[in-house]
Amino acid sequence: MPLHFFPRDRDFWIYHCSAVAVGVMTNTAIAVAWGFMVTVHVCSSLAWIPFYTLAVLILRWLYKRRGGDAVPIARLIAIVVLYSAVAGMVIGACVTATVAPLFLKTISAKYKKLKLPVIPSELMVSKFMDEAPKSQLFVAVWGFIYISVSSSRRIKKAEVFNLRLQNNLKEAQLSSLSNQLNPHFLFNSLNNIRFMIHEDAQRADAMITSFSDILRYSLESTRHEKVSLHHEVGIISKYLAIVRTQLEERLDFSLHIAPGLDDALMPPMVLQMLVENAVKHGLDQLQGGGTLTVSAARHDQFLLLEVRNDAPDTPARTPGCTGIGLLNIEQRLHLLYGELAALSAVHAGGVFKVSITLPLERAA
Repeated sequence: MPLHFFPRDRDFWIYHCSAVAVGVMTNTAIAVAWGFMVTVHVCSSLAWIPFYTLAVLILRWLYKRRGGDAVPIARLIAIVVLYSAVAGMVIGACVTATVAPLFLKTISAKYKKLKLPVIPSELMVSKFMDEAPKSQLFVAVWGFIYISVSSSRRIKKAEVFNLRLQNNLKEAQLSSLSNQLNPHFLFNSLNNIRFMIHEDAQRADAMITSFSDILRYSLESTRHEKVSLHHEVGIISKYLAIVRTQLEERLDFSLHIAPGLDDALMPPMVLQMLVENAVKHGLDQLQGGGTLTVSAARHDQFLLLEVRNDAPDTPARTPGCTGIGLLNIEQRLHLLYGELAALSAVHAGGVFKVSITLPLERAA
């Protein structure tokens, strides 16, 4: 989102104008109560508004531009105090230079009436000393209130982001568990394991372990925002090891991971869900099975993931129809990476291809 010097938020201007109005009315009320040069004080207050507004807008702009959210609070307080001191003197000088010459005769006459010495330079200094501390105080208070409100909004935004991300991960988890525990897959897996116990006990044990690891990974996925590509591919391999006992020769799987990408980070269950959908809605629907390819490559500072599978030409898999699973993945990518991530799905010539682009990040 571009940073504008003049805020586009209506609430900002409502609060700011309300604070300015309170300050002007307070200053006017004090002048009326004293009964001393009321007109001068009113004009000074009106002249003070634009200079004060400019000062706080500069403070806001610097806070946004320099990443004030990441600055330690102690340092931030010192910066605001220092800035308000400088801004207060500048505002005091500007107001004095604007108002004092217009009312110099009025002020001099008032001082003569009170039998006080009239020295123009001293009158200017007196006016400056009246405006500067007040302006410093108002700028400092405005700065602390603004930082407090910004921090509160940032915390709430982070909480909403985490809730949305957790909800998205829960949906992915439920979708994955639904695929893995649907009666067809579950009963076939159990029957194949039962068969393997008599034919190949070691392979049956490996299938049980793989099935347990897949379920554990699905259940624990919400604990991690990102996992390594190596970890995700390992789960895919275990899933396909079970599926292969059902599809046998109907499954032609190939994996292409570019060197040096094992520690690349990605959201959990993304490739797993794509592979599950490829098997469930693609290969399992073809009498002769087909090819499933998973690949990962690097392009500049981005990680490119692709899942390609043979698929029947059905209305449910027409171009532009990504389905709930792909929509879930797309939403999660947007939550984690914003505009830096992209997902595209294409179905043409009996092949369904999903491509994902992510910023390249490494595991610590």
